[in-house]
Amino acid sequence: MMLCKKHLGTTLAIVGAVVIVLCSLWGFAIPADVRELHADLLRISVLGWSGMNVTSFILGIVQWAIWGWVIATVFGAIGTWCEKSCSQH
Repeated sequence: MMLCKKHLGTTLAIVGAVVIVLCSLWGFAIPADVRELHADLLRISVLGWSGMNVTSFILGIVQWAIWGWVIATVFGAIGTWCEKSCSQH
């Protein structure tokens, strides 16, 4: 089980980084009348996002990867707690 928890953090960090890359690429493919909504969603999800530029792109990758690690840590802690509480009964 411990090995799985280690891989979960890496997996969710990679998924987060890939998702922000896809979201950034998607911003160039969508129609012009929807781009402002897309930009607003990116502003909400990436602290410091300032537009389709390299700085915002790197910030997004780093932040979404960190969120992947945070979520994996929370899931791991919940899983450990559940294992301990179930084994006591």
